[in-house]
Amino acid sequence: MSGIYGVVEKKKLNRTKYSALSKWNQGYGDLNEQYIFEDNVYFGIKPEKVRGCETELDKFVHRYENRVAVIDAFIFSKSDDTLSDTEYLFEEICKKGIDTIKTVNGDFAGVIWNTDSHEMILFRDHMGVRPLFYYHDPERVIFSTDIRGITSVIDVDTAVNEDWLYRDLQGASILSATDTEYKRIKCVPFGGYVVFGFSSKEVTKKEYRYWIPGEKRIRKRNRVEYTKELKKLVEDAIVTRLNASTLKFGSELSGGLDSGVIDLILAGLRKDIVYYSWTPDEKYLPLAENDERLIIADICKAAGIECNFGGLGVKVDDDELIEKRFMVPTNEKYRIVPYFVKYSFPNYINSSTIYETAAFMKKKGVKFVFTGHGGDEGISHRGNPYELIYYHEYYRYLRLMFSRSSISKHRILKTIELIKENLTYARNELLKPFLSEEISNPIICAEFLEKSKRKELPFLFFAYDPKKYIEDGGSRNRLDVVAFYDSCTEVRYLAPLLDYRVVDYALGIPRYLYFNWYYSRYIFREAFKDIMPKSLYWLKAKESNSYKSLKLIHNTKDEVSFDEVIAQRKSFLNYLDESYWKKYLDFAAIDDWIYGRLDKKYDEIIIQSLNHCIQNEHMVKRSRELSDIK
Repeated sequence: MSGIYGVVEKKKLNRTKYSALSKWNQGYGDLNEQYIFEDNVYFGIKPEKVRGCETELDKFVHRYENRVAVIDAFIFSKSDDTLSDTEYLFEEICKKGIDTIKTVNGDFAGVIWNTDSHEMILFRDHMGVRPLFYYHDPERVIFSTDIRGITSVIDVDTAVNEDWLYRDLQGASILSATDTEYKRIKCVPFGGYVVFGFSSKEVTKKEYRYWIPGEKRIRKRNRVEYTKELKKLVEDAIVTRLNASTLKFGSELSGGLDSGVIDLILAGLRKDIVYYSWTPDEKYLPLAENDERLIIADICKAAGIECNFGGLGVKVDDDELIEKRFMVPTNEKYRIVPYFVKYSFPNYINSSTIYETAAFMKKKGVKFVFTGHGGDEGISHRGNPYELIYYHEYYRYLRLMFSRSSISKHRILKTIELIKENLTYARNELLKPFLSEEISNPIICAEFLEKSKRKELPFLFFAYDPKKYIEDGGSRNRLDVVAFYDSCTEVRYLAPLLDYRVVDYALGIPRYLYFNWYYSRYIFREAFKDIMPKSLYWLKAKESNSYKSLKLIHNTKDEVSFDEVIAQRKSFLNYLDESYWKKYLDFAAIDDWIYGRLDKKYDEIIIQSLNHCIQNEHMVKRSRELSDIK
């Protein structure tokens, strides 16, 4: 993707102050940087070739009458082939108004400055595939594709977002459509835009949504019609993306339902696509019972394709590709630290296997990688029957539960028992904010806990309200990750199951269509039953069963002495500024943990909490080092 960045101030600005803002966006794109600097406005872009025909002579900072813009865009519904994607989107907005982007199918983010009205608009695509962060204070607005561009500015307030921190320390969901781990840094809402107005007195802000997912209820005559339409939309989302560029494509092949369907469709369209699974190759890891590689083999046989496999571990630290592209030296004090500190990774980076895939694809000359991300959130939808109660489809819920009693002699009694079990499960596991077993965190400072515990923690709606889950920022979890790894590898991800037309349709149809007997995701299975191998069709849940074989090759554990454990735990304190974190963390309790005086059940949440605080602190410190590099 292209990296876009800029700042507008109320008064004349000093561009050198924002040198690192520009530098952190140089990791994106593959064409030379372009920018505009006029008094109080500084906009820049590091453009990317997306269609294969762009050149250094093309203009990527756009002007139209009294407006100037930088836009990162890959458009799939463009009607004028004489214009570049960014020109097309800018022209549509200038002629028809900002709300016209509701009808534009593509991945995009952009900023437009109006020199007459002194207004700046920041906007994003329907599902937020393209990131766009911003910082707002009484004197200015700063925006950036890369969040580190904003934290690199020396006088930006990078105080921790206390709501985010409390949720994180409690092990609760930290999903948000707009918030970040920093109080003053936000991201533009997906399917929305933010308008800033500049006057001599103040900088005002207004937030708008041009699209709400699943707003329209969809009704058809029967299951067959619902299924045909879903299939048509998914296939079109894949085809339009595949036809949008002449550059090389790859695709993830995880052995799951979403990526499996995408790959089966792709295989029928093109024969030059590279497929990759981060599951280890059999030469490294023997097959296990219900191994996902067996399903991958069935998919490959059905599609007539070959899959490339990963190794036993994911190597990010000191990897040649990331070392080459990282902007700040990693020697001296940062040489032995965890890679997420060394490379200034944001807190939301949670899957190193994505880096492994992107790095492999880069070596194969791939530019675009198809991913099944977003499917189980709303389109194929991995739901729980409680969803039918939640959506008031009571009759369908009773029918589903009755169907599950089919092997019982006393079906009515069995149905009642199944209903009780499901409602108990929903109450205990679904209707709560915690991602896993609720364990109090002993290292939270008592004063911070007392101040924060009155705040209501958000529920995780994934299994029974996909619309609310997406609105709360559920899709952002993976999208921000793959966008960040773009800066590390120059490989861009495509998410056809997050095509806004597919999302709108899937969220708008009756919920019962997703359930049949003990299987969820039913309508999606039925839509592509004709191309799926049986092992994929009947797959209940994708699990990494291959790793069960690790005990066959690693049947002993290296003993770690207690002194070594203490030393490892002490090392956390080397990277935490106690004077800052003491109002949030209880360092006496951390000391008890270091010396083994706390129950081992707290180990995981304490290590996670300390790592996240370290990332929060050192992403700022490392990003600002770039300001000193000429």
